[in-house]
Amino acid sequence: MAEDLMDRVFSFFSGDGDEADDMKIFLKQTLKELGQNRHAKFFRAKTGEADPLMAAFFYKVFRILFAFRTFSREEEKMTRLRQMILTASMDKLILDTAGRLSPESIEERSQTTAPAELTAQIEADIGRLRAAFDERRISAVNRCYNLAAALSGLANFNFPGFLKKFDPNFTGGNFTAEPNFSAVSAGIIIKDLGEFLAVSHSLPPEGDWKSLLDLLKICAGAEIVKPVHFAAMLVNLQELHQSKILELIVRYVGKNPVWEWKPQTPDEHIGEAWLEAREEEARENIGKIKFVQKHSQIDTLTKRVFDNAGLVRLENYNTAKGEVLRKRDLEDFVYAEGLNYLSAFLEDYLEKEIRELCDILLIRGQWTNNGISREMSEALYQLLDASAPIKALDERLAEDGDDGARLKAAVMRVDRDKTQARYINSIVGNNNEQALEMINTAAQRFIVIGKYLKVLIEDGQKSRPELLHNWRELNSVSKSPLIQRMTDDYRKINYFIQLMRLCTR
Repeated sequence: MAEDLMDRVFSFFSGDGDEADDMKIFLKQTLKELGQNRHAKFFRAKTGEADPLMAAFFYKVFRILFAFRTFSREEEKMTRLRQMILTASMDKLILDTAGRLSPESIEERSQTTAPAELTAQIEADIGRLRAAFDERRISAVNRCYNLAAALSGLANFNFPGFLKKFDPNFTGGNFTAEPNFSAVSAGIIIKDLGEFLAVSHSLPPEGDWKSLLDLLKICAGAEIVKPVHFAAMLVNLQELHQSKILELIVRYVGKNPVWEWKPQTPDEHIGEAWLEAREEEARENIGKIKFVQKHSQIDTLTKRVFDNAGLVRLENYNTAKGEVLRKRDLEDFVYAEGLNYLSAFLEDYLEKEIRELCDILLIRGQWTNNGISREMSEALYQLLDASAPIKALDERLAEDGDDGARLKAAVMRVDRDKTQARYINSIVGNNNEQALEMINTAAQRFIVIGKYLKVLIEDGQKSRPELLHNWRELNSVSKSPLIQRMTDDYRKINYFIQLMRLCTR
C-alpha cells in the first residue's frame, strides 16, 4: 500500500495523470493512515482540528523539562556542565598532566628549570596527554555533551507559544493549575510541529542519560529532572516518532505529500576542542620560553660582539616601526634586529679591526697557497661592499622613500579598506626577503674569513709554518701579538655568526 501511494506521489509531481485525482487519492490514503494510527485521537479529521490530547502530550513534555529549560538558559551553568562532562571522563593521570600544562604550572617551573629542559618536559606532557585522553574518552565526552545539547534543543522549543494556541490563557511555567485546552485548526500549528520534530528526534532512549542526569544534579545542586518521568518521556517520544502521526498531520493539512522535517542533530566535538586547546596553550608557552631563551642568548652574544651600547643603525627598517605593523596584524620587519646588528658589525669591526688585520695577512703575508689568500680576500671585499645595499633598503623605507611612502599611505587606509593589508604585506615581505638574503650572504662570507683565521692561527703556532713564511715580520707591524689578535677576531666573528643565526630563526 505504501509503495502504491509513493507511485501516485511521483506520478503527481511528474505531471503524469490527473493532478486533482492524484491529490484526492493521496489525501484519502493519508486520512486512512491517520485513522489507523495509535495516536489517531490527536487529529479530528472531520473538522481538520488538532485535539486537546495533542496539547496534553506537549504539556507533559514541557512540564518534565521545564526546570532544565530554565537551567539551560543560564550560560554559566551550561559552561559548568560542559566542564563537568569533560572532567568526568578523565582519570588522575589526565588531570595531573593537564595541570602540569597549565600556564600557572609552567610559569612556576620556569623559575627553577632550564628553558631547554622545561620545553622537553612540556613536549613530553603533550604526548602523554594525547595518549591518555584517547579516542575512546573523546567519543564518550562528545556523546554525553551532544545528549545535553539535544535535550537543551528540545527543552527550549517554544512550548508556551504552541500551547497558548490551545489555551489563550496558558502561562508558561505555571503548573499550579491545569490548563484548559481546546481543539484548534491544525493549519495554525503545522509549522510548530515541524520545528518540534526537528529538535525531538535526537533523544534516543538507549543513550547514557543516567550519567548526564547525575552530572546535572551535581551541577544544579538539586534534581531538576526526575529520572523515572524522564525515562517515560523518552519512550513516549520514541513511540510518537515511530507512529509518524505528526508528519501525517502536516502532510494532510498542508496537502503536501513529500513534506519532510529538517533534523537538528547536535554534533559538537568538545573532546577534541579541549585537547587541542590544551596543546595550543602549551605550545604558546613553549613559544614564549623559546622567545625568552632566544633573546637571552641574543643579549649575551651582543655583549660579546659589541663593545658599545649604541647599536641602533637603521632608521626605518627597525623593530620599533615593525611593531606598528604587527599590532595591526600585518607582516612586520622580521629581520630588523639581525640586519641592524649586521650593519653595526660591518661599520664598527669589519671596516676597522678586521680589515686592518686582513690587510696585514693578505697584503704583507708571504703565502705558499695563493688560493686560500684569494678566497679570503674576495670574501673581505664583498663584505666591504655589503653596507651600501643595507643603507639603500633602509632609505627606501623612509617616509619619502619609494616603499616608505607607499606603506604610509596604505597603513592610513587599511582600517577602512582591508584590501590594503595584502598590499602592505607584499611590500614588507619583499623587503624582508632582501634583508634575509643580505644577512645570509654576509654570514657565509664571514664564515669564510673565520675559517681561514682558524687555519692561520694553527699555522702561526707551528714550529714550521706551512701557509705563511714571514710570521715574525707580520707580528712586528701588528698593534698587538698577531696570534692573540687573530684569536680574538675569530672568536668575535664566531659569536657574530651565532647571533645572525638566532636573528633569522
